[in-house]
Amino acid sequence: MDVSQVMESKFSTVGLEETVAQAAQLMSEAGTGCLIVVDGEVPAGIITERDMVLGCLIDGHVSWECQVFRHMSIITEYAYPETGIGEALILMLDDQISFLPVVDEDRLVGLITSDSASRAMDVADEPQPIFSESAAGAY
Repeated sequence: MDVSQVMESKFSTVGLEETVAQAAQLMSEAGTGCLIVVDGEVPAGIITERDMVLGCLIDGHVSWECQVFRHMSIITEYAYPETGIGEALILMLDDQISFLPVVDEDRLVGLITSDSASRAMDVADEPQPIFSESAAGAY
């Protein structure tokens, strides 16, 4: 199974210069826990709810004055649509990240989460029946 089969092709982005308050509003509207931070159209980082709470609010910053780039995690790893799901999960575990951008020809095409990768691995590891149901009924 590869990343293209489990990645989320709908994801939300926020600009580097936007405020943490604006990012939080976008997350709320999109019903997501993370945003891809872009510099123009180029993915530069990821900001999560956790980044905003631990990085901005706990440090005493004011969310409507604090810019996203100050608290985002810089993207250091990418997956490709044809990357194996196991390989993507190992990459995420090794780097201790929960979200991995998926790029195709230097264009952001999706996002994979550690949860979706783990579920996909569980499904891939389930024993498969030797006979199909139609063949089993013939005996």
